[in-house]
Amino acid sequence: MLALALHHGWPTKGYHEAGHPVQRRSRQVLAHWADLPETSVKDGVDGCGVLTFAIPLRSLALAYARLAVSREPAPQRITQAMMAHPYLVAGQGRPCTALMRAYPGRVLAKVGAEGVYGAVLLEQRLGIGLKVEDGHTWASVVALWAVLEQLGLDPPPRLKEPLFAEVPLRNTRGETVGALRASGKLSFV
Repeated sequence: MLALALHHGWPTKGYHEAGHPVQRRSRQVLAHWADLPETSVKDGVDGCGVLTFAIPLRSLALAYARLAVSREPAPQRITQAMMAHPYLVAGQGRPCTALMRAYPGRVLAKVGAEGVYGAVLLEQRLGIGLKVEDGHTWASVVALWAVLEQLGLDPPPRLKEPLFAEVPLRNTRGETVGALRASGKLSFV
């Protein structure tokens, strides 16, 4: 965001606030990729204090699918950069980094705020938008692993990256007292 401000000669002060040109441009670009009118992209604030946007999950999935299959140079560079350098997407030990390393050139994924994940199966040109209602980050990871498996990702993520397929729950003494597991099946309407 700061690089965008500097590139356009916009002030960096307040770049995270709704009225700043960086945020107006971010809303415009998101609306384009999600195929939404700008006025339907709602404001929110995530844990780091930066303005974030709320869109329907279908639109999130569409935006990821469109990004990954675009023939435009900028989206192609972004997709290629994420795939070539997954560590820079989220960091060491992070699920989306591990997923992209496990399936190079096949899966692109990025965690969002409060239990949100966006992903795309590149070969299938299929975007995924996922939100765990209560915002539980690790529940969204387990859910993403299950969704990818049910969509036929081979080998299944639970075999390729088992640390994220089932997440242990520990008490205050560090003892394992349960686990987060996905249950249920996808249904398409």
